[in-house]
Amino acid sequence: MSTRLISAICTPLQSDGSLHEPGLAAHIEAQLDAGINGLLVAGTMGLMQLQTDATYQRLIEESVRVNAGRSEIWIGVGDLSYQRTLERIRVAEQHAVDGLVVLTPYLMKFNEQELIHYYLKLADASTKPLFLYDLPVLTGTALSMELVEQVTAHPNIHGLKCTRDWEWTTELWNRFGSRTRVVPAQPERVADLVRMQVPDNLDGLFAIFPKLSRALADAADAGQWEEAARLQADLSSYLTIAREISLFGAVTATLNTLGCDGLMAPEPYYQLSQEEREAFLSEPTIRRLIDTEAACTSVTSNAS
Repeated sequence: MSTRLISAICTPLQSDGSLHEPGLAAHIEAQLDAGINGLLVAGTMGLMQLQTDATYQRLIEESVRVNAGRSEIWIGVGDLSYQRTLERIRVAEQHAVDGLVVLTPYLMKFNEQELIHYYLKLADASTKPLFLYDLPVLTGTALSMELVEQVTAHPNIHGLKCTRDWEWTTELWNRFGSRTRVVPAQPERVADLVRMQVPDNLDGLFAIFPKLSRALADAADAGQWEEAARLQADLSSYLTIAREISLFGAVTATLNTLGCDGLMAPEPYYQLSQEEREAFLSEPTIRRLIDTEAACTSVTSNAS
């Protein structure tokens, strides 16, 4: 099995909130150069809900243009209501994209029957394949196995991205892996997913270190479990350190250092001061990860 990695990419921004187009192009090229198999644009890592409509539309246009059909490309469209999500679907489906990822509605709470109606009606209305996006830690709503059962039976719902605990992910794969496309977000357990023969994994960590992430998946695919464990520990340590200081501030500093300019989150997200940035980048683990990513040999072909 060759594990497919999908990077949930960032949205590089100018200081006024408009798209930083050179930064986005460099960010996408880094994914493709590393052998990443797919891109999730305007997902949680891309902070779609925080972008202006103009930035969102430009983000889709430029991502599709730069990708140029070289990898699978999904667009985040989930919003607060049916009509708001449908408007985003109409924007995204004007472009050559492979799938639309529908985050569970947030802020307002809907019951299970309302959610089933929501997903099925969107699936009927969309001309592109839809994927559910289960992220209860942010939305406050967790999809049930019964809802997944009903909704994924629709011919235009092609699977779901799952960001839940390991037990839920395992049960979801065991119940639905043979029937629909289950795409876990488990960046700290990539090798475990390979052992389970789960073909897809999607996360924002892959977008920060695409070459190291590809090396991790390749090592696990080859049964090189010690090497996979070493790489997994290195990448997991980044998340621990970055979250302690300011995740998106740390991501901005990291990607800027790796050649992707722009701010990776709009205001009011905190950006590191120059002193904090220098301290973060000089931390031994962070420095080693960045140096290793920069030195990794590029992948010349992006296998699907």
